[in-house]
Amino acid sequence: MDKSLKEKTVSSLIWSFIDKGGQQVLQFVFLFILAIFLSKDEVGLVAVLAIFMAIANILQESGFSSALIRKKDADEADFSTIFYFNISISIACYLILFFAAPWIAKFYNNESILTDLSRFLFLAFVFNAFGIIQNVHLIKKMDFKTNARISLAASFVSGSVATVMAYLGYGVWSLAVQQVLQAFLRSSLLWIFVKWRPKTAFMMDRLKAMYGYSVKLLFNSIFGQISKNLTSVIMGKRFLFGDAGNYSYANKFGEIPQSVIASSLSSVILPLLSNLEDETEKRLKVFRKIVRVISFVCFPLAVFTFIAADSIVLALLQEKWAGVIPMLRIVAVGTSVLPLLYALTSLLQAIGKSGLLLSMEFTRNLITILVLIVTSQFGIGYMLWGVSIMAILTFVGEYYIVGRMVNYRIFDVLKDVFPYIFLACVSFLPFYFLSVELIENHFVRLILQALPGSVIYFVLAKALGSKVLDDLLTIMRGKKLD
Repeated sequence: MDKSLKEKTVSSLIWSFIDKGGQQVLQFVFLFILAIFLSKDEVGLVAVLAIFMAIANILQESGFSSALIRKKDADEADFSTIFYFNISISIACYLILFFAAPWIAKFYNNESILTDLSRFLFLAFVFNAFGIIQNVHLIKKMDFKTNARISLAASFVSGSVATVMAYLGYGVWSLAVQQVLQAFLRSSLLWIFVKWRPKTAFMMDRLKAMYGYSVKLLFNSIFGQISKNLTSVIMGKRFLFGDAGNYSYANKFGEIPQSVIASSLSSVILPLLSNLEDETEKRLKVFRKIVRVISFVCFPLAVFTFIAADSIVLALLQEKWAGVIPMLRIVAVGTSVLPLLYALTSLLQAIGKSGLLLSMEFTRNLITILVLIVTSQFGIGYMLWGVSIMAILTFVGEYYIVGRMVNYRIFDVLKDVFPYIFLACVSFLPFYFLSVELIENHFVRLILQALPGSVIYFVLAKALGSKVLDDLLTIMRGKKLD
């Protein structure tokens, strides 16, 4: 690889990590702050509308961004055509949802505030549409530094405004303003720092040329968002908005740390595996090291979240959010394998099996939707356990399918994963018994559950001769694994 290109790639990976990780950290911080001023019902009101936002965002983009990114000879006509398409679809979706707002409120047991709230909140995806092509230009130029600065600035300002509004008593509207303002600021900054402007008219033939690739991504993405947000929809409809609010926090607490690990590592894993295109045995050896590295990080995090859920919630939030605790424990089980599924995605992309990847994701999302519909008849706990168990089974099933292609037997997968599950349990589970009765201060109890367990975990791993920490540092530096 050319030295300048290698340096650019490493820089891009670093800034991509700063972008994704920084946004997650900011989101985490503002979650804690806003929880002080907001009720779980107010959080739940926004959570039940997330599915409409997610589907509208997918429809306005319709997979054409990915098509433009992968199209090497994309020209001005392509960019302008997709720009006009994005704007048109976003406005059409907004108008449909604007007039459907009373029916949305009626669906959620005639909660009248949802009419005005949804009409305002849905402006976010209209603003998002104006920055999609500018974002594509940054990605194609591998300018993740500018992207990170824009994203972090928009997240910080919108989160700060939301915090002030929540403090002043604006309640649920502070959350709505946060999302709308973030979308507006991000698109505005993209227009300021990316000088591209549409210069040609809309061309239907250019749209049709990219349609075949885009439509597969479109339907798969829609199913993915439905499966991801259906839990909140069911809770808002069948149970209480407060339950949806509790779940929103439990899901973010359980998912955000694992997502940071997954997104930051996956941005490095794909180029690592792609550089070994003609070395099948070496690629498998490297991928197995990656699986062990991810297991080394994600399973102790999941076990710690499970045992310290009460300390985490009560120390970082307040007693009014105690309903998050049992949900967080269940969510932690399912999200523990999320980074490993991301790694498998990178492997399939590296070996050119995007068709199989789309099929597996579609099947996973469809089954998850069916599980949610069935388990919702029995209660919230059954729903959450259904999704978490489904995630574990998905991990086993997908690694079995792909493993047969790359000679990575499921027995070998479990052999690479289980030692870290066992070490995590041995290190952290004894501290589960540090109850409120023993240590009343939630912060002290949280520290006493985190620090000794972490020390024991690292000491045991080192004593047993694990080289996984060295491999982790190698991956994060963007270097080749031996």
